[in-house]
Amino acid sequence: MKLPRIVMLLGYAGLVPFLAVPLWLTFNAETAPAWLDRAWISYVAMIAAFMAGTFWGFALPACEGPQGVIGLIASSVLMIAAWSAMLLPMHAALLGLVAVFLLQLLGDFWFERTLGSVEGYFRLRAVLTAGACIAVGWRLLL
Repeated sequence: MKLPRIVMLLGYAGLVPFLAVPLWLTFNAETAPAWLDRAWISYVAMIAAFMAGTFWGFALPACEGPQGVIGLIASSVLMIAAWSAMLLPMHAALLGLVAVFLLQLLGDFWFERTLGSVEGYFRLRAVLTAGACIAVGWRLLL
């Protein structure tokens, strides 16, 4: 099965808010509302937790075997890590969320080799993870 076009479109659309806030703060920081950073960090954490759930979906068909169990546990741990990072002060939260995204990418690499995946999914995840990490790094620099 090939990756449906809608998955790619929604994936890239989800990257827009990642980039919008650092862009706004770079070019017009004085107009940014006080709540903007908190809302943005919440979005980043929500996406990290959502993406952790993809492991659950990939692992569920194989949950009777050891690879599937590892996937279910990884999904839960990454979701809790994303939620926990959101509770930290901004700088630490962003570093924690970058770590979650990178661990998810490592998990996707493992899943693709052990459980299989939809053609093009890992490449899409790698590009979106790079975009998310660049956006978070950009925000940290501001």
